[in-house]
Amino acid sequence: MTIKGWGACAALTLAALAATSAHAKEPPIVTDELLVSAGIEPIPTKEVSSSFTIVTAKEIEKFQYQDITDALRSVPGLHVVPSGARGTVTTVFTRGANSNQTLVLLNGMPLNDPSFPNGAANLAGIPLDNVERIEVVRGPQSALYGSQAIGGVINIITKTGKGEPSVTARVEGGTLGTLNTYASTGGSFGSTDYFFSISREDTAGNDITPARLRDARGEEEDGTETISTSGRIGTQFNENVSGSLFVQYTKAEADTDADGSTAGFVSVYQNFDSIFESTRLFVGGDLSGKFLDNKWRPKLSLSYTDQQSDSSDNPDAGGSVYLDRTANEGRTLKASFDNAFDLSNQHLLTFGASYTRDEFESSGYRDLGGFVITQASDAETDAFAVYVGDHMTFGDRFFATASARYDMPEDMEDRFTFTLAPGYYHPETDTRFTVSYGTGFKTPSLYQRYGFDVNTFGGFPSGVYRGNPNLDPEKSKGWEAGIEQGFLGGRALAGATWFDTEIEDAISIVFVGVNSTAVNIDKLDTKGLEAFVEINPIDELTARIDYTLTILKSDQFASTMVRRPRHLIGFTASWEVIPGTVLSTNAEWIDIYRDVPRDGFGFYVDPGPYTVVNVAASHRLTDNVKLTARVNNLLDTEYEPANGFMAPGIEALAGVEVTF
Repeated sequence: MTIKGWGACAALTLAALAATSAHAKEPPIVTDELLVSAGIEPIPTKEVSSSFTIVTAKEIEKFQYQDITDALRSVPGLHVVPSGARGTVTTVFTRGANSNQTLVLLNGMPLNDPSFPNGAANLAGIPLDNVERIEVVRGPQSALYGSQAIGGVINIITKTGKGEPSVTARVEGGTLGTLNTYASTGGSFGSTDYFFSISREDTAGNDITPARLRDARGEEEDGTETISTSGRIGTQFNENVSGSLFVQYTKAEADTDADGSTAGFVSVYQNFDSIFESTRLFVGGDLSGKFLDNKWRPKLSLSYTDQQSDSSDNPDAGGSVYLDRTANEGRTLKASFDNAFDLSNQHLLTFGASYTRDEFESSGYRDLGGFVITQASDAETDAFAVYVGDHMTFGDRFFATASARYDMPEDMEDRFTFTLAPGYYHPETDTRFTVSYGTGFKTPSLYQRYGFDVNTFGGFPSGVYRGNPNLDPEKSKGWEAGIEQGFLGGRALAGATWFDTEIEDAISIVFVGVNSTAVNIDKLDTKGLEAFVEINPIDELTARIDYTLTILKSDQFASTMVRRPRHLIGFTASWEVIPGTVLSTNAEWIDIYRDVPRDGFGFYVDPGPYTVVNVAASHRLTDNVKLTARVNNLLDTEYEPANGFMAPGIEALAGVEVTF
């Protein structure tokens, strides 16, 4: 990491500090912030012992994050990896855990895709315009959320309408043929609130295949288009009962440059017509009550997700002879009945039960020049769970949360998980100590258990993948200990957290002759440090730097190191220069890490470290009109988030937003 690289992103902060340090004000008085993802019912963040990060709508606006992927890059402990252009499959690694060991939620409904081979969530194509906040809770969280929460939980919470009805429209354009449009309306009338939005993101993009892998046909543009619409309506039926309904539909298409081969078996990576299309429908609703003088607060929730993806590729003239016609669909139905009960002013008891049904189907085939892979999978599974928790406070200093959960997945051994998370705050020195210990697990994906692919060559069988229904769940245990220290009367904060997690029975695909299946063979230990310094010398200026160290040890060391950087540094800063005018920057430095080479030469490669700096500015012309501008990848860094897939170079965009 060079001084030049970080100098570009730090210049704004240094200039602002120099200009304003003599005008520092008293720290503002703020109310308690709540963490929605802390359990069945939100609790004050000052009483949460697990490591968490909240990305608010205000931060999304200041830094002009374009999608969920951009916003999560600022979160410590996470490494976000897109596998191609914007809109293609994007996964996240939390504290070194596998990409399928982080549970992703939208308003509490699970987004992990049952049709993905490993059951991971695809973070691409999820718009930010309707998002109120993103909560990331790190460490084993299965006692609260069940399967897949080994690394942590990401909960995307959308906006609700409030106040007088209003309409917002925005248009943004820039280099790479980018044109983004957005419109929303929200408000309330009587006891009912609503928020509706629609957005379209379209870009011609860059060539995601780096020059070293292109063929004689040269460079091309790999574009993406994402259209999303969502709506939420909530109402208070009477003084005791309220309800809400949320619907979101997203359709995305992206050029993928899928690998191919010529008729002479020469590898081709520059693929001009390979397309990845996805449609996702998310529907969720709830009924909430308040009884016994508000001491008992039950909630009945129901959600349904349907995620479809299709890949297509035709033979290219002078290029690949591959043909692709594959389709996958995953569906999840979840129902839960949750309860919060105030045993006393110091004890919040929560308990509930849930039912989840996952289904997936895969069909179609890939013709790899005579070697044909036919997908023919169809499976479903049910799971029940019961859970209980107690959040305790003792005066203004001690707090603790204890949670336990019993999961009963179909055709699999039942799992018991728990979390103990005490903490202590010392107001005289503004010091906070936290400790957390928890267990977690992840059930095998439907493909790992019941998937079925047939391989043929020249019309003759040449291998079969059969899922293994006898797989054990992956399981974990982990702890963390942290300290936060306030300075300058609350204007500065520093902290550090050490974490240590052991994961057993991790699942891998193995070959037996020409056939393959899934087995429990891997053990992974991941430990490390998350540290930060944040400063807010005046209300108009804030800056923060985060550092993450991840140390891995595994039975399958080489493969486990894939896409897990040892060191990560993130930096954000914003400055309201004058009322209505905001400058901001965010940057990340990614250390060297192991990856699988796209061209297949050598088992692994170790890409060098890289720095990416983004800057943004906004100016409010009037109460109703705002101008925006941003530059992504200011240093024009050449880097590949996944080996063989090139990220865009420098990109400039400008827009206007009107509210009435």
